[in-house]
Amino acid sequence: MHNPLALLSPALVKALLENGFTLFVRQGFPAGRADTDVHIKEVFLITPYKDIGEANQHFQHIRFDQRKYIYQAHHREEIVKLYKAAAQPPGYKVYASLLQQQVWDPPLYMDPAVRKYISLKTKWRPEKSEEVNAELFLHYGELYFSLKYRDEEIKVPLSDIDYD
Repeated sequence: MHNPLALLSPALVKALLENGFTLFVRQGFPAGRADTDVHIKEVFLITPYKDIGEANQHFQHIRFDQRKYIYQAHHREEIVKLYKAAAQPPGYKVYASLLQQQVWDPPLYMDPAVRKYISLKTKWRPEKSEEVNAELFLHYGELYFSLKYRDEEIKVPLSDIDYD
């Protein structure tokens, strides 16, 4: 599965804290698991928040995730744990809910899968020369495509688009 997210690093944690992020929701992130890396035991995704209400909504949305946790910056021991996670301990990968690149363009190999999805799941019939605008976004730790064609837009979980 395509994973455009950045790995969490101590420098990123520092920058987030300096920019007023005080809550960090952790969840399991199976989409971040590299099929070829058998040494990885767990993969996590950490989403930073400034607003406790938004963090709580995210936490409630993932309430059945056994790996869920909220790091709170006003507790020193929580920040130590967050930095430990950011150090990418052996056997773990920890991603931030931030794209690796500021402007994301879908890789070319995704184009046929997106067109297949559109033809099977929508009534859209774009010509080969017509463009369907695809933007990636995160919602409560799940990657979505926002697909726009003419004056219509749909939001599709990235996992629903089979491009493997």
